Amino acid sequence: MHLENTPNINNPESNLSEMGADINNIGERLEGKLAPEELEKLKVEEKREQSELSPEQQLTTLGEEGEARQQEITRLTESVKRTKAKVNEIRKELGLPPTEEDPPTVFSEKDKLEKLQAEHEALEKQREEFISQRERERLIREEKENILQEKLDELFKEFESLNTYDFESIFEGGKTREGTNVESASLGELDPEIAKSLARAFKEGIKLLPKILETLPELLKAFNEDLTKEATERVEQKLEEEKAKMEKGRTKGEKAEVPDNGIPAGEREPNTIDPSSFEEKSVEANLKQGEKPN
Repeated sequence: MHLENTPNINNPESNLSEMGADINNIGERLEGKLAPEELEKLKVEEKREQSELSPEQQLTTLGEEGEARQQEITRLTESVKRTKAKVNEIRKELGLPPTEEDPPTVFSEKDKLEKLQAEHEALEKQREEFISQRERERLIREEKENILQEKLDELFKEFESLNTYDFESIFEGGKTREGTNVESASLGELDPEIAKSLARAFKEGIKLLPKILETLPELLKAFNEDLTKEATERVEQKLEEEKAKMEKGRTKGEKAEVPDNGIPAGEREPNTIDPSSFEEKSVEANLKQGEKPN
């Protein structure tokens, strides 16, 4: 009589594969994995929801998704280890030597693990790019305010050079005594209301941008296009300079490893002082302080 569910004791390897499959199937049922189509549907839904979030919420979501995948990677890695250990226990019971090779029962787990790792790396890259973009936007926003402050300082110098009658005309009506809009060398042609508000701020001794924006919040918006263009150019230039400075620092550091005398650091006499080591440390200190190395 042949029993279908009876293990074939004459074929240990076949028996091992069947038992390993049972272990793997039980694990999958217990872990409650999602089907591929369900995972794809979930990803589409996540992207749709993400597009509706604020930048801060998007960054948080990317971090949470990356963490979730990292946890799943850890879980799958442990699952593969447990399955391989259990398979070797079964091999031992069947009189077979242990093996380091992956049993067929973990192939699907390994495939899922590779896909998760690829997704995790993609999320990390997306998060880094998002942070980089946000940082660039922050630098441009700050630079716009710096530029506007510089232009206001120049405008106030122009106000100082006006005679009483010309300034009072701007102060009262936002226009020159001839009835034309104020032309500033730093800000160009000024809207009468903005010119009047700035003249009032100047007369009251309010010359710093944050205080001016409290009563004139539309000031940044009025010059936004020109400010954004100039600020972007400045930020890009600063980033390029910083990148070049870092590369120069790394190059100096590499050269410092082999001094001009050609003797590697590990082969010098114990009491030999290498001047290049001081140069390398000086470069690192300057880079930390944001100073340009000599």
